[in-house]
Amino acid sequence: MEYETSPTIKFENAGDVGNDEEKSEKSSASDGSEGFVKVDQELDDHEDPALAKQTEPIKPPVSSFVSEVKPEPKTELSVLQNINPKVKDLLYWKDVKVSGVVFGLLLLVLLSLNCFSVVSVVAYFTLSMLAVTITFRLYKLVLQTLNGTQQPNPFQSLLDMEIALSSEQVHKYTDAALDHVNCTLVSTRDLLLVKNTVASLKFGVFMWLLTYIGCCFNGLTILILGVVAAFSIPPVYQKYQVPIDNHYNMAAQKVAQATNTIRSKIPGAKPKTQ
Repeated sequence: MEYETSPTIKFENAGDVGNDEEKSEKSSASDGSEGFVKVDQELDDHEDPALAKQTEPIKPPVSSFVSEVKPEPKTELSVLQNINPKVKDLLYWKDVKVSGVVFGLLLLVLLSLNCFSVVSVVAYFTLSMLAVTITFRLYKLVLQTLNGTQQPNPFQSLLDMEIALSSEQVHKYTDAALDHVNCTLVSTRDLLLVKNTVASLKFGVFMWLLTYIGCCFNGLTILILGVVAAFSIPPVYQKYQVPIDNHYNMAAQKVAQATNTIRSKIPGAKPKTQ
């Protein structure tokens, strides 16, 4: 007997078998992957917290200079720290017009005193101020007459200003001046009577240098130079503080080294420790 075989049926059956095998492999793979995922989740759930802390990434320490705020460098001289704020504003030229007027008047008066007597300077200065005020007052009166209006004195704001000193202010300034005078008297007595030998020797050297300065300059010239320095050094130092401080520190170190060298050679003297 002959049996007929249908290749199509066989092919379809083979394809079904192959598909079944692939499905079984995929299901087993998926089951295996799900099993691995479940095992990993269980391990993660039962993981030791201490180990978890150890496995955490270590954060780099934050540098301290990032959080800290650097203080602003001081921009004023230490000599001017205890001065009245109004005087400090004048010396630092906070208001250019006011500082310019005050500086010009001081310089003019001092230069006049250097050339003329005190009486002449006071008289001429008073006459100049009076000529300016009277001229301005007459000018305002003429304007009022022409316009037919009545206006107050142009200097009324200055006339209303209180310039009288109270007893409290007098006592305050007197006490401050008395403290300085007493301190100066005590220091001069100690220096002249050689309370401290080194301090008296320094004072003698300073007075000896003043004799040479007095030969070149008089008191008014030194006062003029002091006024010019007072109005010029603070703004210059405020602008060029860093290089000035660097050069000053270098000079101070060299002076300290020279002083220690000299003191080390003097018997009985000890070099200063910085």
